[in-house]
Amino acid sequence: MLQADRIVEVLTVLVTVTTAGGTVDGVAFTYAAVPTLTAVSPTSGTTAGGTAVTLTGTALTGATAVSFGGTPAISFSVDSATQITAVSPAETAGTVLITVTTAGGTSNGISYSYS
Repeated sequence: MLQADRIVEVLTVLVTVTTAGGTVDGVAFTYAAVPTLTAVSPTSGTTAGGTAVTLTGTALTGATAVSFGGTPAISFSVDSATQITAVSPAETAGTVLITVTTAGGTSNGISYSYS
């Protein structure tokens, strides 16, 4: 049975190959967790953009992009492994999904509304 007591954002393991001729020296391989978003605050802003938005989730360290419906955030900063502050871009009225991209992949989307 495998039990996880905590979320590991990055895990490096040594990979070796063993054949009848012997075992080769290990080579480091790094796994990076896929980021997950769990909350956004505020949940809406104006179509002009410029709203500071706090994203909460897991495995956010090393974020390389924050997107609002596919449009890059004006700017963003990684505050911690569980929080990012981003500035919303201008967008037409409606609801978009915010996503975060790291070396581990792209997060689930979380809804944000423009009005």
